[in-house]
Amino acid sequence: MANTSVFRPVGPSYVVAVSTTASAALTVTPAGNDQINYCGFLNTSTNPIALTIAENNALNSLTAPAAVFPTAGTPTNTVILGVSMSTPMVIAVPSNGFSVSAITSTSTANLYITPMADQS
Repeated sequence: MANTSVFRPVGPSYVVAVSTTASAALTVTPAGNDQINYCGFLNTSTNPIALTIAENNALNSLTAPAAVFPTAGTPTNTVILGVSMSTPMVIAVPSNGFSVSAITSTSTANLYITPMADQS
């Protein structure tokens, strides 16, 4: 297992305008021949964001299902981002690209997405 201390961007950063209706799935792909190992997700708003991630490659072209917040007794395959984040949450993602869908609990939010690779 790598002991990572530094990440480097390996593709363009994206922003998703998130509302109380799940966003359409956005495809995130590495730039050039770099592989994505990780991705930074940043929520700077005061509303939590739930997101779903699905693998997207030549063999398995999936689209992320619509994001939903879990409810009591109904778990979901989502990642919940906290509010007013000052640094991104870094998550291991499929290496050949992925798609993501997001939703916020109230009002609107911006979700910033930056594909990254292990620099060490």
